[in-house]
Amino acid sequence: MKVLYFMNHVDSGGAALALYDLIKELKESCPDVKAIVITGCHNQLNEAFSKIGIENYSAPFKNFSGSYRQPKFLWKSILQIRYRISKPTAIKKIEKLIDFTTIDIIHSNLNRIDIGYYFAQKYRIKHLWHIREHGDDDFLLMPVFSSYNPILTDSSSTFIAISKSVKSKWLSLGIPEQNIRLIYDGIGTSHWTKNETIVKKSKLSFIFLGGYHVNKGQEIFIQALSLLPKNIKDDILVHFFGNGSIGYKKKLERLIQKKKLNKFCNLYDYNPDIYKTLSQYHIGVNCSKAEGFGRITVEYMMAGLCPLVSNTGANVEIIDNQINGLMFDRDNLFDIMDKIIFLYTNRDFITDFSKKATKKAISSFSMKAHAQLIYDLYKQNLN
Repeated sequence: MKVLYFMNHVDSGGAALALYDLIKELKESCPDVKAIVITGCHNQLNEAFSKIGIENYSAPFKNFSGSYRQPKFLWKSILQIRYRISKPTAIKKIEKLIDFTTIDIIHSNLNRIDIGYYFAQKYRIKHLWHIREHGDDDFLLMPVFSSYNPILTDSSSTFIAISKSVKSKWLSLGIPEQNIRLIYDGIGTSHWTKNETIVKKSKLSFIFLGGYHVNKGQEIFIQALSLLPKNIKDDILVHFFGNGSIGYKKKLERLIQKKKLNKFCNLYDYNPDIYKTLSQYHIGVNCSKAEGFGRITVEYMMAGLCPLVSNTGANVEIIDNQINGLMFDRDNLFDIMDKIIFLYTNRDFITDFSKKATKKAISSFSMKAHAQLIYDLYKQNLN
């Protein structure tokens, strides 16, 4: 079974990691799957695939939906021109690299790209299309052209939604229900070390992973931290890790300065090896407006951290409130503050939530189980 995967130009973040982990697991557990990967530009993802012996290439195709920018009319015009100029070049290059008569399935890893759909239509190949975002609710996506609907309502694609929340959103955009499958993402379990720090005797440490973006909620969480009593501020650590807008990161740095949180609150760049140190923290924070899946939340769980998450998006599907984590009202700074104070003063709950979180992550969100479900879907489509 030969599967051709398409991913855009991004080589960090949840979608890129999910693709890498899936293909790596399929190579190990489903040896009849022959993977070929094409990215929107040569990057670290290509290098990572080369290291594990996966055939991969790059071609200059662009997203057919992008993040909202103002002025909208101007940016849509720029994106349309870029899309139209790059697509013929990308198609020509890909058709020189790939013998499509040997491809059984095309798997598009992201809802922002339609190059896989193009080739699936042209060569009459089965097409699977991962939907990893809510669209306008999380990253304020806008179609480069007028609408998604001509592609979404085409029954030739099988869509994979990574959460019930994402599935519901895209059903409302026009995908027929019979064309969409719910398959939660998976996380590799082999490299996580369990949290062994002593919660009761050390400063309470929080980690907040995710790109620096207004809808990820870093600003909201910092505002809530500023409301904490001084004695708690003096006894906690909060570390943010991510990439994204430099301007937004600087805004967060100014906010930390203004609120005088520098002694315990720090911003860091994206760290691809964060899994090596993640278990040193006690609490993992997710404050997203509309998380598509919440890979970082599951990573917290795998590493034995206590999840502290907003009650929005897919967070409510992953965390069982007050059983294997704690939820807060994202729109209520005082509720976030109260939840932090609760965990600070009731540290036995941190230990209890953490153990149950790890158990659920391994049983429900392992990459091995995820890869098997994807493999089964491949076979169903071929049959």
